[in-house]
Amino acid sequence: MKPNHPTFICRPNYLVSRGASVTWFCAVLALAASSPASAAELDPAIYVLVDTSGSMLMTPDGSQNTYGDGSSEHPHVAGLTSRFYMAKEAMRTVIDAYGEVRWGLARFKQASARNYLCSCSSEIPNNTSGCGGYGGLWHAQDDCRLCDLMSPYPDHDQPGTHDRVCINYAGGVLAGCTDPISEMPLIGADILVPLASANQASILKWINHQETDYGEAGYNSSLTPELQVDPELRASGGTPIGGSLLDLYTRLSTVDIGADPLRGCRPYSIIVLTDGAESCNSDPVTRATQLRQTPDLTRTCGTGCPPNSTCVSNRCVYEVKTYVIAFAVAPNEFINCNDIAVAGGTSSAIPASNSADLVAAMAEIIADSIRTERCNGVDD
Repeated sequence: MKPNHPTFICRPNYLVSRGASVTWFCAVLALAASSPASAAELDPAIYVLVDTSGSMLMTPDGSQNTYGDGSSEHPHVAGLTSRFYMAKEAMRTVIDAYGEVRWGLARFKQASARNYLCSCSSEIPNNTSGCGGYGGLWHAQDDCRLCDLMSPYPDHDQPGTHDRVCINYAGGVLAGCTDPISEMPLIGADILVPLASANQASILKWINHQETDYGEAGYNSSLTPELQVDPELRASGGTPIGGSLLDLYTRLSTVDIGADPLRGCRPYSIIVLTDGAESCNSDPVTRATQLRQTPDLTRTCGTGCPPNSTCVSNRCVYEVKTYVIAFAVAPNEFINCNDIAVAGGTSSAIPASNSADLVAAMAEIIADSIRTERCNGVDD
């Protein structure tokens, strides 16, 4: 962070359903000035790992499925707001306010293609009306696809309406966090936007509640959904926190840290924003512990290691902390979230129940991540 850069922690006066206005009150907290020669260089590097499990379509209290994510393609049932919408809004607020952070974005692993998964709870799965005799779903954008899943699993099919049902992404919905289409396990992370300076725009297009659709300007049928002009996070699948942390460990150790000229000075961390505990048997506690000793696999120790790192087995190793924001997490699942945070060196998981809590939690993590370091070859 730059010296005396103001930190804005904004809390909404009230939260309402999508489409209504939200009044924000902002408290300005001036950060303590760091060394003028170094503060601008030590912007923290933070990956946000977003929970894209199906339960993110539930209301925060877990009582109702919103049957949508609040996007233009998949609106909520009237009067309801999903956890996913609130999480995206909080991320947009924080990423806009903290432009100096070297952000990265990851989600739980998903397979994708146009209309990849059609998960229906109320739509007739094989109707003929409106589909030219072919059979399938009603909405024109769904191309008369048949339902891939008919279950109480949280989905995007609003009851009693012929709305859009198909989404372009599918996580590990079936037992073992398995893709219902390919039957392959989806236990890990997709790194959508790697760590970099000034990459907010690349992240914000994933959380702006709209997606470039087939037939719209800019759509390219030869590209995957992730590579379209405006992709979008969708909620589908289980909760492979451990596998996701392992993939982030691999990315950090093989690319990110080695490519950073300020490695050893710059603090690295991961924010896990989740609404539940690990559900794919991928051991997040072990992975969070492993991240605290992340090696730079791009080089050996040579004549020595940078400050704040040590040489282990001829590799310089660095601490990457894991923070956990437990959003609307049930008490029995909070235990797992807390264990991950403790293993990740961040004391405890941070509970959150609405957008304001999420914004405050992320701001707290950023403040905790700032390191005053001259990066002059001395641990000062």
